[in-house]
Amino acid sequence: MRWKIPLIVLMLLCCSVAVRAADATDQAVPDDIKKLIDQLGDTQYSKREAATSELKEIGKPALAALKQTIAQNQDPEIVSRAQMLVKRIEIRPVPGIDPNAANGQVQSTRVQMSVSNGARKVEVNESGREIKIADGPDGIVMNVTGYVEGQPASEEYTAKDFAQLKEENPAAAALFERWVDGSGQGLMLGRQVQIGAGNVVQFTVPNVPDELEILRARIEKQMRDQKLKAADREIVNQDLNRLTEARNAGLATGMEKYTDQCDEFRKTLAKYKLDAGELLPPPANARLGISVETVQGHLIVQNVSEKSRAERMGLQPGDLIRKVDGKAITNVGELRKVTTDNPKGMVMEITRDGKEMKLDEAKEKEKK
Repeated sequence: MRWKIPLIVLMLLCCSVAVRAADATDQAVPDDIKKLIDQLGDTQYSKREAATSELKEIGKPALAALKQTIAQNQDPEIVSRAQMLVKRIEIRPVPGIDPNAANGQVQSTRVQMSVSNGARKVEVNESGREIKIADGPDGIVMNVTGYVEGQPASEEYTAKDFAQLKEENPAAAALFERWVDGSGQGLMLGRQVQIGAGNVVQFTVPNVPDELEILRARIEKQMRDQKLKAADREIVNQDLNRLTEARNAGLATGMEKYTDQCDEFRKTLAKYKLDAGELLPPPANARLGISVETVQGHLIVQNVSEKSRAERMGLQPGDLIRKVDGKAITNVGELRKVTTDNPKGMVMEITRDGKEMKLDEAKEKEKK
């Protein structure tokens, strides 16, 4: 039997479907989100930034409209900001240290750990950022309160284990691994330890910041101050991410690729007139080719690379570096700056086997 549907009913059904489709579209892209997305291309920088901040707050409900904008909009400013927002919403960034704290220098880091029934809890406080990590049979929960693009921010990351955390958010996993060994074998080995009551381990780690965390905070502040376009900020941040990946890989395989990546990143910094200061190794033409350890304000040479600048001027493992070109050197940043400023002929004053010596780079070159 064939059913006949009256024309008026069919028309009402079609109208109902059309209304539902329109409602769905309006629901997917509300007017306030449409207005904010249009504002991403406003001629005034302050309005573009305000719209970006509001869309970040809206979060996932704005994703569909932002992705549609990326596919269809012709305004490069709107598209680049939409792309940045999608990445921000889908892969939440890890809040960093306070970019205004002590000119970007971490003064001290406090770490506290408690262990109970096989679960570890770690609390870290460093230069305006708080990190709380719970790692146990029920999985990982990590809360980070700090700064994202210069603004206060808090994020929570959860995963059943380290492998899942690393897959879903590599930046969060890198922070977790920095304070809690991702393999579950240990925590902060080699640090000064004070054992307290209740299975609490207190670590006091003065002046041991993650240099790339400081670098990121410093560069973000410079980009904001210069009102760099969203697309340009994204390029700089991508290069920063590559730098972090190269550094983390270099810890296991050697730092040559990291130093090469640093040289590439310097090109990006120069293009946008940004300054890393002493937070990157010297460029290739000035690099010493040594690893050092800081002991009570003194730099002690650990390794000297073959055919390096340091080897040519006569540095050896165990040398204590006191001065370069007459200036006292007490930390790695000072050493980097002075070697960068003088890539050809510096004079280094050292102590070797209890004896004070001078290594004159220009004279060593003349001998050879």
